[in-house]
Amino acid sequence: MTKTAISDDNKGRVYGGENQEERRARRRQQFLDAGLEVFGTLGYRAATVRTLCKQAGLTDRYFYESFDTTEDLLMGVYRQQCEALERAVMQALAATAGLAGNDFMKGIEAGLDAVFTQVSDARMARVVWIEVMGISPRVDKMYNDTMDGFGNLIMMVARQRYPDLGTTDQDEIRMVGLAIAGAVSQCVLHWMLGGYRESKATMVSATSRVFRGLLLTLPQRSV
Repeated sequence: MTKTAISDDNKGRVYGGENQEERRARRRQQFLDAGLEVFGTLGYRAATVRTLCKQAGLTDRYFYESFDTTEDLLMGVYRQQCEALERAVMQALAATAGLAGNDFMKGIEAGLDAVFTQVSDARMARVVWIEVMGISPRVDKMYNDTMDGFGNLIMMVARQRYPDLGTTDQDEIRMVGLAIAGAVSQCVLHWMLGGYRESKATMVSATSRVFRGLLLTLPQRSV
């Protein structure tokens, strides 16, 4: 029994329950999934369109439907993985919202647990922390902007507990957040390159000390 194609003036014909827009989105996601696998195992520089198409189970016609170059796909994979990481952290923080005093650190630890859970996928960690480095100026900018974003997220969380951060210098506040994000990033990189020797609990405990150090510098501290 075959499905009858249904015309949709806005979204094209429907085949197998999917309209044209949905099919295109599905194919794009197939390439994003393939990119995570190929870039996260073989590496970006070893990847070819043919390899990516084989992994995705699609032809190069569909690759170029969504991406102009493999660099564009790399950027797409990177952004998707970073968005997933941020969502996981925000969900962890939301689950501990309203905690005060010493319990405030439970929120920080929950966020860090979310980070180390996400990066326990070595493919994700390799793409986000290794494969994007030194590719091109626009990829470098994407990486720097993302790190700035994570630094800003850290300081936003700190400001919720400590509205007075001890300075009104926005550049200093941004650099403090970036310094902490960098410390966590270096620990992630070490953990992944070292074959995940340390336990996740150890990684969370160690990096939470960096946050405790920040809180000790803030007015009206209670950690």
